[in-house]
Amino acid sequence: MVTLMERQDHVWDREYGRRGTHWSRRNRALPDHLEGSLVLEAGAGNGKTLWNILQRGPSHVVAMDFSRQAMRRLKEELDISSPASALMADLLRMPFKDGAFDSVVLHYVLDNMLAAERRSAVAEASRVLRPGGRIVFEDFAAGDFRQETGKRTSEPERNTLLKKKGLICHYFELGELKGLFEGFDGVKASIRESKPIRNKPLLRKTVSLTAQKR
Repeated sequence: MVTLMERQDHVWDREYGRRGTHWSRRNRALPDHLEGSLVLEAGAGNGKTLWNILQRGPSHVVAMDFSRQAMRRLKEELDISSPASALMADLLRMPFKDGAFDSVVLHYVLDNMLAAERRSAVAEASRVLRPGGRIVFEDFAAGDFRQETGKRTSEPERNTLLKKKGLICHYFELGELKGLFEGFDGVKASIRESKPIRNKPLLRKTVSLTAQKR
């Protein structure tokens, strides 16, 4: 039987094929330690966070995603002189040696996984980090307005929706997130709230985290 996770690469191929660069490339808060670092961005998509990472001055960024359509679009946009490369690969089975990177950026990628896959993804991100390397995480938080207003077909796990287009979308609780990264040192996590649409009582909630590999 085909599982939800096994279908997600096809779902995202369809979404990037139809919507292209729809997803916003707004400025995102990123830490200073990325400067001079060899960075892996897992779940890079159309480069929505890559451009902000490059502004932090890394030595090189590997932008990785399992969507063929996303990587095709990103490769078309990358300048030949850019210190970045695009690679099609699965976050759950990354083709890198242990300790290969100084930093791993996980922005809006773990929310598209079920609980078992989120744990496996964090373990794999830890494997490819060098000792002392940093995780940089950002994603949706429980209570975000899209958790209640999004079109769904089912809720397979707590705070996890299966949307009508087939996309998995999970909303993180702070305690859950700290447990997910309990094998790291210096875990710092915070929730940010904002109202994205003027004159409407819609509350956007996101959670950010940084942590260091032991």
